[in-house]
Amino acid sequence: MTRDRRGFTLIEILIVAVLGLLVVLSAGQILITNRQTYTAQTATVSGQQTTRMAVEVLFAELREVSPSGGDILAMSSDSIRVRLMRKFSIVCQPDITGSDPVMTVIKDFLLNSGDTLYIMGGSNGFAVGDSVFVYADNDPNIDRDDAWISASISSIDSASVVCPQDGDAGLNLTFGSQMTAFTNDSVHVGAPVRSYQDFTFGTTTMLGDVYLGRRTGTGDMIPVAGPLRDRDGLAFVYRDAMGDVTATPADVAQIEVTVRTGSEVLNSLGEMVSDSVLVWIHTRN
Repeated sequence: MTRDRRGFTLIEILIVAVLGLLVVLSAGQILITNRQTYTAQTATVSGQQTTRMAVEVLFAELREVSPSGGDILAMSSDSIRVRLMRKFSIVCQPDITGSDPVMTVIKDFLLNSGDTLYIMGGSNGFAVGDSVFVYADNDPNIDRDDAWISASISSIDSASVVCPQDGDAGLNLTFGSQMTAFTNDSVHVGAPVRSYQDFTFGTTTMLGDVYLGRRTGTGDMIPVAGPLRDRDGLAFVYRDAMGDVTATPADVAQIEVTVRTGSEVLNSLGEMVSDSVLVWIHTRN
């Protein structure tokens, strides 16, 4: 007895092949979409991290600037050159009677009840050649004659130096041949001393991308955060105390900073992924 064994017809095979192809194409499209979504999300997060990092760097530095004290050295729409404090101490004994004025300053500081912040002495302290400002109170009963004296440290002595008030360790900062910068009774116990450096913040290019950069003095611009958008990744607007735009460094009370990022990655709307942050930084006046 012979049984009738029938296979698949050509039409059935074609139908199965078409259905299988549709399933594969649908799965492939889902994978492509997921991949595009992941890429766009990654680019979005990267852009947000970049803008926020750039803003944090600029905010931390520029809020310490004193325009009225001459800390803004140059400013434009895409860069700013400022003078920033880097080291700080307090005078515990001034001696400005000789041709080489000497300021005995506190070496170490107790930041709070449990932490000691060593910002003086050792590798983190003042160094010979540092440019510093020493606060001159002059007549304690008059505010109009207060000033910051600009000087340069010619030598430092820490051997057996103590502050006479409480016996704390101290440093002798000598300002050789700079007596003309100081006047009698101009600097008193408790006067702050701060060193400073010149920094420029602007844009720089690395491997074809634009970055927020920082230059120390006349050195090279070092990338800090990025990449930023090519044409307008960084912008500064300078405003006075009334909020009006000003071109006078001494009048700057607020600095409006805009940081923008861009990417070749497209989002679900077919637009390039980008991010921007605008902050207002109030300066120290």
